[in-house]
Amino acid sequence: MNVTFEKKDELNGTISVNITTEDYLPAYEKKLKDYGKKANIPGFRAGHAPKSMIEKMVGNSLLLEEVNGLASKGLFDYMEENKMNVLGQPVLSEDTKIDALTKNAAYTFNFDLGLSPDIQLNISAADTYEKYKVVVSDKMIDEEVARMVKQNSALTNVEIAEENDLIYAGLTELSDEGNELEGGVNAESVPIAINTIKDEEVRNRLTGLEIGAEFTVNIFTLFNNDEVEMSHALNMQKNGIPDLNPEFKLKLNEIKRTETSIMNQEFFDKIYGKDVITSEGELRTKIQEELSAYFDQQAQHLLEHELFDALVAKHKIELPDAFLKRWLIDRHADKFNSENVEMAYLPEAKYLRNHIFEEKILVSNGIKIDEEEIKQVALAHTKNMFSSYGNQGISDELLMSIVEPQLKKEDFRSRMINVASRARVNEYLMNTLTIEPKEISVEDFIKVMEIHNHKHHENSDNEQGNEPEEHGHDNELQEHNHSHEE
Repeated sequence: MNVTFEKKDELNGTISVNITTEDYLPAYEKKLKDYGKKANIPGFRAGHAPKSMIEKMVGNSLLLEEVNGLASKGLFDYMEENKMNVLGQPVLSEDTKIDALTKNAAYTFNFDLGLSPDIQLNISAADTYEKYKVVVSDKMIDEEVARMVKQNSALTNVEIAEENDLIYAGLTELSDEGNELEGGVNAESVPIAINTIKDEEVRNRLTGLEIGAEFTVNIFTLFNNDEVEMSHALNMQKNGIPDLNPEFKLKLNEIKRTETSIMNQEFFDKIYGKDVITSEGELRTKIQEELSAYFDQQAQHLLEHELFDALVAKHKIELPDAFLKRWLIDRHADKFNSENVEMAYLPEAKYLRNHIFEEKILVSNGIKIDEEEIKQVALAHTKNMFSSYGNQGISDELLMSIVEPQLKKEDFRSRMINVASRARVNEYLMNTLTIEPKEISVEDFIKVMEIHNHKHHENSDNEQGNEPEEHGHDNELQEHNHSHEE
């Protein structure tokens, strides 16, 4: 068997596997003989059927199995021995025409390859990028303090209603004569915030009332003609609201008032734990630190996303586009065809360029992702997942008992390696590039993030939504070669 490689250009090549009768005939004859020994054919003793009959029955399939096996072995052995870095997988050349196999003939299989480009890194301290430094204003701290006070305030029962109180009222639908309507709506305890009522007359009538007081009210006016709110409050379908008699009897059953929390040690301990904060000044400092850390994290995420895109674009990574499109159609005819492959290829190509750039940084700098690092990334990922569902405080030991079986699954493991790899690449970039801080207000930063997110989602839509999630995208065109994994 003779295997040769022809490099057509920097991104395309062909491996030719030439198979002679000496390569496949001995193994073919042995398989034929072995099959004949086991064959049980009517009219012949077991294992004594003529060779010609056996060959007529299974010869073609055995020949096909042997020749295809040799072609595949020759192809992949050559690629491995020569450490060829390919994209996608080899595809039979269009000039390889083997309609039928014939014993005693020689065969040549030509496989087209898409070659991964060998890029040269062009990254240094001369590359300057800005990282937003969000300035947390006193006003924002004031608002956060007010939110904490309100959130930790208690509701107490009172006897006489005031404008900012919350009341619980019974609401009974009345007839035109002012009596309780038979079969009408009767809601026993409906919460109503007095200060949300737009009608001044109704608001004034409620203010100053004692528990047990009753009066007639227009139900539509009480709920500001909000049919959705009325359907919830009265526990009925929205389409039945217009049929209600407007006149309802309101009976004041309960009055609750928010007692504003006092910023004392009990208040501080309730929020941050015992004696962590001991004064309002320390509280404001703590809030400022937390908000700054939050916005710094958002700014870092924005920086990493944008500079990575910029650096990949700067390196002008070329791909064997024609081959890769052909490979997609060849391998996944159920998903890709000549009509949709142009658009379907866009996110695949973007992912490949990102992956090639990332791999180049890892390999060029000898960055290895070891097993412990993979475990820690998986642990953090799982901890964040549980926290997002409100399950906090789960021990690392328990989480690791969940993580370790997951890491035995190739898809999950690959995702975690990708996350760990991107983190190490970002670390390298932060230490290599020049990052200059740029102060920005919270309001302006929010606008910047909105523009970024809109652009990001718009690009994802244009690319059929195939943006890698946490860089764990299962891309069709790249067999993950984790050369940086120890």
